[in-house]
Amino acid sequence: MKVAIFSDIHCNLPAFEKVMEKLIAEKADQYICCGDICGYYYFQNEVIGLLLGLKNLIGIAGNHDKLFLDCLSDDKLLASYSEKYGNSFYALKEKVTAQSLKYLKGLPESYIDLENDFAVFHGSPRDHLNGYIYPTDPLAEFAGLPYKYVFLGHTHYPMMRAVGDITIINPGACGQPRDGGAPSYAILDTETGKSEIKRVEYSAQSLIAEIVKRQEKYRYLIYVLERRGPAQ
Repeated sequence: MKVAIFSDIHCNLPAFEKVMEKLIAEKADQYICCGDICGYYYFQNEVIGLLLGLKNLIGIAGNHDKLFLDCLSDDKLLASYSEKYGNSFYALKEKVTAQSLKYLKGLPESYIDLENDFAVFHGSPRDHLNGYIYPTDPLAEFAGLPYKYVFLGHTHYPMMRAVGDITIINPGACGQPRDGGAPSYAILDTETGKSEIKRVEYSAQSLIAEIVKRQEKYRYLIYVLERRGPAQ
């Protein structure tokens, strides 16, 4: 089975449109999104529309997806989120469609496929939404898990590592890479066990112009798109 894994779109439509072109061209048997459609940027409805057109897609929720749903009924949480991450949730709350809400509310916090021997978490097996597993972190919590493959997101850093017989793959981020590289996704061939991180070039200028137009005070929204270093 050929599996295409991607994550952390964060409503960056210009980047995800280019990633989608590559994903479709892969003609994978299974597509897996490891969470965080929402957050930071502004094109949630458009991104979900693209996802809904992708056949054989498994998706899970990320921490920003869950936060967006919580913010819909909690103005204090919405204000706190916006102070920390920018004003994207205010814009999304105003324009979110019924289709987008249905899709987000239907996302599980993890996905286990025992038949094909893989598990999907946004964060980590211990903390599905908020756990962090960076490329240099110890992998003790993975030892003994009953899966051959574990797919993760959340860190925005691509990673392919093994612990025992388990292969751990983080495809990096489609919408906000933090390792100084271009947006990325991963391809896995379960027959051969071969896996690969692939990069997708795009222009961030239209999104940067949108950020400037919205007078965002959170400068990291532009800083990370210009790929001048990791998050702080």
